[in-house]
Amino acid sequence: MIWGIYLAAGRSRRMGKPKLCLPVGGRPLGGIALEAAAASQLNGITVVTQAEDSLEWIPAFMFDNPYRRGWDHVACEASHAGMSESIKVGLLHAQSLQAQAVVILLADQPFVTAQLIDHIINMYKNGNKAFIAAGHNGIPRPPVLFDSCMFPDLFRLQGDDGARRIIRDNGGKKGITANWHDGKCFIDIDTQNDYESLLCEETVRWKTTASFPRRILR
Repeated sequence: MIWGIYLAAGRSRRMGKPKLCLPVGGRPLGGIALEAAAASQLNGITVVTQAEDSLEWIPAFMFDNPYRRGWDHVACEASHAGMSESIKVGLLHAQSLQAQAVVILLADQPFVTAQLIDHIINMYKNGNKAFIAAGHNGIPRPPVLFDSCMFPDLFRLQGDDGARRIIRDNGGKKGITANWHDGKCFIDIDTQNDYESLLCEETVRWKTTASFPRRILR
């Protein structure tokens, strides 16, 4: 079982306001990559949020069966202490489901695609690496897949340390970077300027929610 951990508990400090509900092409920013994850080969997804999150940014169709059975929601009470706490909360839930591996995804990467997620999943299935990071031009970026042998390393993370810390410390000894042709997939929206640039991107052609292949997660 390969389970997604969708990190959506950030405080949006650099944006200066909550960003998950910001509209992009008629859809909330935070839900776009979640739709991609739901259409991928992941067996399921754990959405990690702040305790007070209303979940209004999650696409409405994902609250209806059979799609609702494909994801869980857990609150991170210590989200103020950094990304590492959200990773640990999601990882504990994945462990309770006996996940063999997890894919860590960020809620502010709207260009992530199901094809990119499947790319690192397929590389994992066809190899024996402890972790596989997506990347462009050799630079590792989220999403990142971790085999269960790396779970202890994830639990040792502190503060805002994330997958990048583990990748840096282990180099090519345990994992690899799976290069992806489209660098746009790794753009994250951290600031107001990032958001405005996203809205002004003339080449972006956002699909409607109905056009996504809504595969039933299993």
